[in-house]
Amino acid sequence: MRIFTNLLIFTVAFWALLSCNLIRSFPESGHLPDQNIILFPLIDVKGEKVFIPVAKQMEMVDSVNKELLSNGKETIKIKHWCPCDSALVLLEGKNLDQLIISGKEMASSTGGGSGVSGEPPYGIKLNSDGSLTWPQLEEPGSKNYRLSLPYGPVNEPGKAVKVLLPPANPTDHPFIIAILDTGFDGSLYTPASNSFWVNTAEISGADHDHNGLVGDQFGYDFVNNASFPYDDNNHGTLVTSLIHEQFRNNPWAAGKVRFMHLKTFGADGQGTLFDNLCALSYARQMNAKIINASWGFYSQQESKLLGHFIQQLNTTGITLVAAAGNKNERLERNPLGWLTGIYRNLDTNPFWPAAISTTRDNVIAVTTIHSDSKESKANPAVSPEGPFDVCPNQNYSNHAVNIGVLNNPNLKVTGPIIPGCEVLDITATNGRTKSGSSFAAPVVTGKLVNKLGPGWSAHKRTDLYTKVRTLSPTTLKTDPSLTNRLKDHYVLRHEP
Repeated sequence: MRIFTNLLIFTVAFWALLSCNLIRSFPESGHLPDQNIILFPLIDVKGEKVFIPVAKQMEMVDSVNKELLSNGKETIKIKHWCPCDSALVLLEGKNLDQLIISGKEMASSTGGGSGVSGEPPYGIKLNSDGSLTWPQLEEPGSKNYRLSLPYGPVNEPGKAVKVLLPPANPTDHPFIIAILDTGFDGSLYTPASNSFWVNTAEISGADHDHNGLVGDQFGYDFVNNASFPYDDNNHGTLVTSLIHEQFRNNPWAAGKVRFMHLKTFGADGQGTLFDNLCALSYARQMNAKIINASWGFYSQQESKLLGHFIQQLNTTGITLVAAAGNKNERLERNPLGWLTGIYRNLDTNPFWPAAISTTRDNVIAVTTIHSDSKESKANPAVSPEGPFDVCPNQNYSNHAVNIGVLNNPNLKVTGPIIPGCEVLDITATNGRTKSGSSFAAPVVTGKLVNKLGPGWSAHKRTDLYTKVRTLSPTTLKTDPSLTNRLKDHYVLRHEP
């Protein structure tokens, strides 16, 4: 009897520890070693907010190095400036990724500092706990996280032949959709080839508009610091096709909607937080209306810098649609075979920027759902009905994830599929399908633009929901079966 009792106690304790994440830890997304991202405030010069001069930034770095050297530490240096936002700086130094750099919290919802006070050493101090106090910084420093696309490369990288598209037809007052991804290849999806956003203030081979980027006529390649955002991975092209598919028969969209391609991921589907923050700043400066972010990173702690840049989007009236991320259901099974429900839940394993929807109302976090009904399981070709559940390879949260996309079940594919979880891969020639929250986010982006574009006047998600449901009641519906999976338990049907 005692053996049975002890075994029962051990089993209950083991399950409790596992459920509380005390046995298995959540692996954080990797970050680049020896790097840290900082943000200088804007300063007030004769009533105008301007960037701190580079000379002043270098002077501050010198003060940091004097403080580090006096404490027997390695020095640091500025590795990169964001070319279109010199307040955003990437630092480099031995073990710098482990150094906690404390700046001031954002002074208000609008951000922006009032100036840089004092003279060297500016109150910069290395504390007894090893952290660095740098009072002039806009926010605490951040690790330069390695970002991954929620779905890996959709094609072997480097196989496609680069196709330089002819200049798109510029339009007055375009409705700009910024896509931070792997770029675009017009040879793989020709319908959107003439929908490039055009920076009419720029000319080829020169920084004619003086924004720090040379030749950014049709977007920019932040990975290679190049003017043409060519897609050498295909992920960005597939994302673009899914956005475009939602309004391809809309005359207003054909004349006004333009894609701003900002390449922040390379051929391997990997990117960095620094490049994506820089691209977010660019999209805001260039008046994008909505941004598609089919990517992210896992971390138990929110990057204050990421939150700062998204709040800047919010203040400027820009919506960010973010993929909820992917995790395989098998990871959630404990040694006894039970589902713990912790790895795919953003409440316990946050995936950023999707998880920031809990504190920023201009962020819409999106996943893919499928029908859990017996009829749909028996016949994948029927129009799926509830109850619904989140696709088993994707994330969810009844606090952070807002919308579930239900894809068209009538796909002409071979092999078993989960109805509603797949999209057709237009970059392939064999009719294959793909699944991932990467491909749910662009459906929401495209649907919102299609339904609200001509009268677009809101950027907060609750206002957008209300407007869509008023104009098109069947586009966005709530379903009670998703109450424990999605915060807003909305179903958006992807049926072009």
